[in-house]
Parts: sequence; structure tokens; C-alpha cells
Amino acid sequence: MKIGIIGRTNVGKSTLFKALTLEEVEIEDRPFTTIEPNKGVGYVTIDCPEKYFHVKCNPHNSPCVEGTRFVPVNLIDVAGLVEGASEGKGLGNKFLSDIMEADAIIEVIDISGNTDSSGNKSKDFDPALDIEMVDNEIKKWIASIILRSRYIGKEDISDIIFKNISGINIKYSTVKEVVKELDIKEINEETALKMASAMMKKDKPMLILCNKMDSVQDLEERIKRLKEKFDYEFMACSAAAELTIKEAEKNGFIRLKDGKLERIKELSSEQDRAMNIIDHIIGKYGSTGVREALNHLVFELKGYKAVFPVEDEKKLTDGFGRILPDAYLVGKEATPKDVAAMIHTDIAKNYKGAIDCRTGLKVKNDSPVKNGQVLKILV
Repeated sequence: MKIGIIGRTNVGKSTLFKALTLEEVEIEDRPFTTIEPNKGVGYVTIDCPEKYFHVKCNPHNSPCVEGTRFVPVNLIDVAGLVEGASEGKGLGNKFLSDIMEADAIIEVIDISGNTDSSGNKSKDFDPALDIEMVDNEIKKWIASIILRSRYIGKEDISDIIFKNISGINIKYSTVKEVVKELDIKEINEETALKMASAMMKKDKPMLILCNKMDSVQDLEERIKRLKEKFDYEFMACSAAAELTIKEAEKNGFIRLKDGKLERIKELSSEQDRAMNIIDHIIGKYGSTGVREALNHLVFELKGYKAVFPVEDEKKLTDGFGRILPDAYLVGKEATPKDVAAMIHTDIAKNYKGAIDCRTGLKVKNDSPVKNGQVLKILV
């Protein structure tokens, strides 16, 4: 799975990306800091099945920390978007092409209003303008691709449209659903925009992440006003606070446990002041909001599930004797056979069924897997 991080220039996209991945990226207070997309791996979290089975896991592809499993997802931080991108302005088609690689999107906005439409410092800038611009540019670009379709009423209109948009990671089944739901009989600017909007909602859901939440006193009121204008889900965060915590943890200065910061090493007065600020943020909001946002997008908006395949359903081990070694993220309609295909093509080819290791019962081949399920694939 791949998550795209988008937004205007200088609203905190690269800070968020680094906080999620700890990759070395260029973070500067100027427009177009990101030219080539930054790519890395972040993690969503889920309770490890070791808790239920009362065993100790031996993680292979997904770290486990005190019973919490960190399941990897691919992240891409693309260049800042400007108005007119759908017509080639700024980094234009490059930006839009990059973001179409994603399966879901986080749009970062500066909820404080301290960054204007050009990425420069400002006061009381309305971030609704950012959301509207990004929304329009993405939909206009997809609509322009749909409009290349030449429909003369003899072929299936869905087939005609899919020939053009197959390169931007929109599923054929989604095109069919949208054409049917919107009762599309002809392709014009109006219908193309409607289709673009509907396709994005189905295949690339977007979460609006309100960054710099600690810089405002009326956070809830600001988010409420945005919700009244847009049909998106909103969450708040402080990417800078999350990055500070990650860096401090990485260097062994602190540990974040049960929502509280524990000082492990002696801090300088400046470091201690920074930790006090973060203590205040966590005390007020419960967290920095970063991990929760990624989890919500993957598990709730996109509907993905984490599945744990094993070879021995009794010992919960793989062929190397590792207990609950791997976790895979699969789509909401994924079946046990889809899980088998993710493990290896030969396993999928010889697939004969699957066993739910909690119940010991066979799973129906056409039943979607469950989040957190431990499966024995029968071959």
C-alpha cells in the first residue's frame, strides 16, 4: 500500500514525512523545497496477536514493541502543488502523476493560517482556499484525461474511459461503478468532473490533516468551519512535535510510553524546554495526532486489514520456526487466496483453503479476511 502526502508548499509535508519515516529529507522554509518526491516507509499500528495467544512473537517484516505491531506502508511526499497544476503550471503534470501512484492521500494544511497560498509566511490565511485549490486541480486533471475518451455510442462507455485512465491507478471496477451510479450517457466537462470526484472517493480517499494544531487556541472551531465546506474527514496534528519525539527517541534521550514522555538521559536546558512544550501538547491533545491519522486513513477510510499468515497453526510459526513473523496489509475485500498471493505466487497457485488459527475452523474461500486475523494457508 502507498500513501501520498500532498499540499501547498511549506505547510509541513516534509516534516510530516520525516516524522513518519525518519528519512533524511530536505526541510526548508521556502517554496518548492521538494522537487523529486521523497519515498520511504512508515508504519500503522495494531495489537499483536501474541497478546491473544499468550506467546512471544519473532517479528520479521513488522516490528513489535510491547505488544504493538508496526506494519509497514509505503509513503511518498510529492512536490508542493500550485494553482494551475492541471494546466502544467509549477511542477504541474509531474506532481499529479506522482500522486496518482498512491492508494490513499493525506493533504496537509496549515491550520494556523501562518502560510499563504505561495508558501510564504502570513497571518490568518484561510486554509479552506488550499483545500479548494488542491481538490479542483486533482479533479480537473483527471477530468482532462477522461475527456480524451472518444465515445460514439457503440462501445461500452466504461471500457472507453478506462483505456485512458488505466495509467493513473484507477480500477476498472471503480469506473464501472461510477458510470452506473452517475448514469453516465455522454462524456463532457460536467460529467468528467463528476466522475473524477467519485473515482477519487472510491479508489483514493483523502484525509485532511490540520498541521500546527498547537499554534491555535480555537482548533475545534477552525476544523468545524472546514467540515461545513468540504466532504472530507479532518484530523489535527503537530508534525514538528512528532518529529522531535522521534529524533529524541532515536538518540536515546526519551521514551514515549502510555502517552507520557520519560526522560532517559539528562537533557540540556534547551532540550528540556522543547520536551516541556511537547508534554503540554500531549497533555492537551492526548498525542501529536500523527500516528492516529495514518492509522485512520489506512484502516478506516481505506478499509485495509492487517493479516498474519503462519505455516503451523498450532505453534503459529513459519518455516523457520519464527512465531507470528509477518504482517501483511490487504484490501477490504481481500480473501485468504489474495493473502496467499502476497506471500508467494506458488502458494496462490496451489492454494486449497485457509484455517483461522483462533477458531481452528476453515475460512470460506470467498469471505474477506478480518483485521488482525492469523491464517494458516493450506496448499
